[in-house]
Amino acid sequence: MKILLCCLAGVTSTLFSTKLKEAASRKRVDATVWSASEHAVEFSAELADVILVEPQLKGSVDKIQAMVPEKPVILISDEDFKNFNAMQIFETAYNAVNK
Repeated sequence: MKILLCCLAGVTSTLFSTKLKEAASRKRVDATVWSASEHAVEFSAELADVILVEPQLKGSVDKIQAMVPEKPVILISDEDFKNFNAMQIFETAYNAVNK
């Protein structure tokens, strides 16, 4: 499973990517997780199975979805992001890809 984390500047996303990889590992799912800023997401969106968007970019979700209409684009909730609830976010992404 390939997860792209779309972020504002990349500071928090590095740690969040690690947490998502750990969540995938606990679920025994082989996952590749990487992050890209809003301005660079178009260069790797096609490689992802699912795109997670950090709450700071909620205004960009439609633009990102338009880039890859065939892929799930999921806005991370403020609560899950604030609490680094990687397991819940991973499960949401996994379910979106495997529905």
